[in-house]
Amino acid sequence: MNTYRLYELHDEEFEKLVVQICIQVLGTGTFSFAPGKDGGRDGRFMGTAESYPSRTSPHTGKFVIQAKHTGNAAASCSDRDFTHIVNKEIPRITTLVKDGELDHYLLFTNRRLTGTKDEKVRKLLAQIPNLKTGNLFGSDTITSYLVAHRNIWRDLGFDRDAAPFRINPADLVAIIHGFHGVMMGQQSEFKSATNFTHVKKQKKNKINKLSPEYYEYIQQESLPHFDRIKRFLEDSRNETLRQMYHDAADDLKGKIITYRERFGSFDEIFTYLYDEIVETSSMVAGQKRLTKIFLHYMYFDCDIGRHA
Repeated sequence: MNTYRLYELHDEEFEKLVVQICIQVLGTGTFSFAPGKDGGRDGRFMGTAESYPSRTSPHTGKFVIQAKHTGNAAASCSDRDFTHIVNKEIPRITTLVKDGELDHYLLFTNRRLTGTKDEKVRKLLAQIPNLKTGNLFGSDTITSYLVAHRNIWRDLGFDRDAAPFRINPADLVAIIHGFHGVMMGQQSEFKSATNFTHVKKQKKNKINKLSPEYYEYIQQESLPHFDRIKRFLEDSRNETLRQMYHDAADDLKGKIITYRERFGSFDEIFTYLYDEIVETSSMVAGQKRLTKIFLHYMYFDCDIGRHA
C-alpha cells in the first residue's frame, strides 16, 4: 500500500483532498468547504450518493462533510484534544439537523482511528435527535480511498516528492491580508525605503547567488513598498502579526538553509516560495503581488538568505 503523508498537507489542502474523495463516493454535486453561519467550515452534498455506504444501498438526503487535520504524524482519534473537537461539534450538528440542513454527517481526519474510538463516536452521534447517520473516517480509511482512486493524490499535485521542501503559508498569508487591509486603503504615496539601501546588498547577493537582473527587479518593483511594511510591522497594534511574521521568516530561513544546494540561484528560491504559497492557498487571490513583495522584504531585512 502506498504511503500518503497526510500530516504534511496544510489544512486547506486536506480539505481539497476530502472533497475529491467525496466526489468519488457521493457524487459530482459535492460542494467545497466554505465558512458557515457559525464560523465552521463544511463541505456539502444533497441527493443520492454514488456509492456511500455502498452502490447497492446508497444514502439519500443532505450530507455535511467536515475535515479535521493535524500536522502531528502520531496523532490518534483517542487523543484528548480530538475528543474535545468532536464534543465541540455536537451542538453545531444538532442545530443543523434541527434546521433541516443535515441528514448524514461525515467527519474526516488524518488521525489514526481505533475500533473502540470509532464505536464511541458513532454512539455519540447516534444520540443526536433525527440525525440519520454519522460516521468518522480516519487516516487508514482515507488511505484506502486514495489507493482505490490513485488519480486524486496526483491530480491535486500532492505527489511532489521531488519538491525541495514544503512550507505552510498560513502565517504569511494572514500578514499579507492584514497589511492589505490596513495599509493599502491609504492614499499616500509609497516612499522609497531608504533605510534598506545602506545595507551592502551586492555582497549578500553574491553570497546567495542572486542575479543582478533579479536584484534590479526587486529594487524597481518591491523596494518602494518596504517602508510601509516596516512601519506596519513596528506598529504596536500589529504585535500578533509581527510575531507571526517572525515565525514564518524563521521557518523559511531554516528550510532554505537545509535545502539550499537543491537550487542554483536565489532567484529560483524566490520563484519556488512564491509558487508554493499561491498554489496552496486560495486566500491570496488578488494579493499575489504582495506575496512576492513580502518575500523580497524578508531578504532585504536579512530574515532569509545568508548575509555573511
